[in-house]
Amino acid sequence: MAAEHRGATRLVPLEIGRLTMSLAEITGEFDTAISPVPAWVVEHPSGVIVFDTGMHPDLQHGTDRIAGVFDTSTIDYTPGEELAARLAAAGYRPEDVRIAVISHLHFDHAGGTAELPHARLIVQADEWSAGHHPRLVEAGIYNPDDFDIGHDVELVEGVHDVFGDGSVVCLPTPGHTKGHQALRVELPSGPVVLTSDCVYFGHMLDTMTVPVHAYDRDLQLDSMRMLASLRDDGCRLLFGHDLDQFRSLPPTGLV
Repeated sequence: MAAEHRGATRLVPLEIGRLTMSLAEITGEFDTAISPVPAWVVEHPSGVIVFDTGMHPDLQHGTDRIAGVFDTSTIDYTPGEELAARLAAAGYRPEDVRIAVISHLHFDHAGGTAELPHARLIVQADEWSAGHHPRLVEAGIYNPDDFDIGHDVELVEGVHDVFGDGSVVCLPTPGHTKGHQALRVELPSGPVVLTSDCVYFGHMLDTMTVPVHAYDRDLQLDSMRMLASLRDDGCRLLFGHDLDQFRSLPPTGLV
């Protein structure tokens, strides 16, 4: 008789709009890619958590919030695609989300945080510090109005077991940003790792292509190698902005 699974029971993808991104500083190609902006729901007996919160709803009407380094991205984001609406459509109440794990604090990963009023944020301490660095804020790389808005914040350093049972674990994957983290989720069907922007597209891991705009390209390469080793050990990797992979996932989620 198979052992009863304990831990996370479902992983649900939510598409919080899309970006058309220039690939020049990502893969070196002179082309663009339409990329989903994902958020993820993790169901667990101890409660519902969200990994990344997508974009701020203001970006449905204008781009003043991201003036600066992200001007090369074109946003396709309409009413009804914001985090709260996507959660409701999937059968969840935003106020019931008690934990939001944030991979990193860029606008397309932390912008919807205000829509989770009761969530405790789990962020790597290095990322929280970077997100408030005056030079990076002035340059438009971070906007604290996306994420430093009164939530309880749990700053972690390194590997962090969210529920203490090994089923939902933050994995440090620095390089894209100083404090970037991925999330490993143990499902009944097997382990899944949400790579966020450590790996934008699956083919980048196959070729170990590190974006030019990485905070630290050597660190990101080390993080990518770690993720590749997890993949080789049987983990399923879900990438940060891979349209074909994201659209192939069942909308009701993985179990």
